[in-house]
Amino acid sequence: MTNENYQKCKTCRFCRHSDDMWVCLPESRPTGPEESCGRYRPGCCENCISYTKGVCARTGAEMFSLDVCSDYDPSGSV
Repeated sequence: MTNENYQKCKTCRFCRHSDDMWVCLPESRPTGPEESCGRYRPGCCENCISYTKGVCARTGAEMFSLDVCSDYDPSGSV
């Protein structure tokens, strides 16, 4: 069963919003919470706020930016 939030801007850390204005930062374009981005790679370390300079802050393990996290949750929870 697919989560309805899968591949949506509202679960992407690169989409910023203020009131009704949504912006996709990598593509520098206006977007919306239900839209998706061609650059979106679900579960990848590069899209995770716990990933910094090649290291997963949650586990301390070295990771590649395109590695997929086993803890990935498309609903945006931890």
